[in-house]
Amino acid sequence: MDEQTREKRQSPAWGRLLLISVVALLVAGTGILLLPRDSGTPPEVSFSESALASAFADTKSLQESAAGLMAAAGSGSQTAALDDAVTLLTTQSRALLPPSAAASAMVGTADPADSSATSTASDKDGTAAKATPTSVVAGLTASGRQRLDDAREADGGTARLLAAVGSAQLLQGEKLAAVWQVPVPSPTSSGNPPATTSAVHQCPSVSPTPDATAATTDAALAATVRSEQEAVYIYQVTLKRLDAGATAQAAKDLAVHERLLQQAEALTRRNCGDVPTREAGYRLPAQFAEDPAAGLGALETDSLEGFGDLIALSTGETRAWAASSLLAAVRRSLDWGATLAALPGLELDVDDLPPLPTPTRSE
Repeated sequence: MDEQTREKRQSPAWGRLLLISVVALLVAGTGILLLPRDSGTPPEVSFSESALASAFADTKSLQESAAGLMAAAGSGSQTAALDDAVTLLTTQSRALLPPSAAASAMVGTADPADSSATSTASDKDGTAAKATPTSVVAGLTASGRQRLDDAREADGGTARLLAAVGSAQLLQGEKLAAVWQVPVPSPTSSGNPPATTSAVHQCPSVSPTPDATAATTDAALAATVRSEQEAVYIYQVTLKRLDAGATAQAAKDLAVHERLLQQAEALTRRNCGDVPTREAGYRLPAQFAEDPAAGLGALETDSLEGFGDLIALSTGETRAWAASSLLAAVRRSLDWGATLAALPGLELDVDDLPPLPTPTRSE
């Protein structure tokens, strides 16, 4: 009896061990008990990250389309314009390159997990085969407008980059449309900044004068007001030095700057800032004496960085105005003979940008 009793008492122990082993196998196989339910959920992507990824994908696709079209074209003005477009889009793609792809490119390998950073040879052949002058112009226009729309909602630095990319793409599309004699898809951009509202806001009785070196909306608005004050003065003086053919354009641009000054002053008041007082006069650079038209082009180009600062440091109505003003200023600079930069309003060395990953070839 004692032996039988011991056997009965030992049996449940083996049964429990067997049960534990089965549960352990189920846990290891399914992860139901050991792994949290949301462990495989990727982190939420912010609007700015999504906007940058979309901008890179569109820009890289446009770069490949323009390169394929250029390879199929002969010599002439069309090829030169396409070459400018490819260079511009290549620089923009490098500036928009996702961090993971940029790191892979720096060591000479493409990340196979990043589909936006790699493409197959057959994909490129297909893109080139489908590309037409009309499709490239339409693509540049659509992408440029989307980047400018996204710049209104993105984080400050991202908004500045997107506005720069969008402005350059829109104007590059217009340039190619003129060369190819194809229409620019509507709605066409007027290049004029939106009118600011005149609503009165309650502000402190005394507002501090912004530090000119501070990275604030007030400081950026004050710098913009001073820039427009100087532009109005210089246009007024330069009008007397231009030939008859350029006078009409200068008079038109002078009226634009007078309106921009009024709008910048109104935005400053709405932000409860102090409007800088106007100077009695400004010193004209030596370039204006030698070539007034080129001097006006340089003046417009120099104003782009200030609008870029305001885009990065502002939100809402002020940022929308700054982005529209950036686009219009780039257009005016081109009218006076300046060169279209890939990233207007951004000061950077292209050599500092990461290279694009080497495309992988499918077997």
